[in-house]
Amino acid sequence: MNQHDPTLKAAHDRSSLHRAEVLASVICGCFYCRSTFEPGDIGEWVDAAEDGDGLGQTALCPHCGVDSVLGSQSGYPITPEFLATMHQYWFG
Repeated sequence: MNQHDPTLKAAHDRSSLHRAEVLASVICGCFYCRSTFEPGDIGEWVDAAEDGDGLGQTALCPHCGVDSVLGSQSGYPITPEFLATMHQYWFG
């Protein structure tokens, strides 16, 4: 996968407003700090839903606090290689 692969842009779209997807995942990864963790480790969510429930919908990484979290239910691999490729593309 190269830096111009549209898959990287599509994966980035899955890193926000994804609470249900992340909570249904087995493993999550942050493409900023490249750590992996379980969904239950996430303690902070932002982007509160407009429906008034007050629950944040975008996960913040429990290790670095950045909103660059993908869950395994996103369909993208939560591997060191994929997280590094995403990091290089978005934060290079």
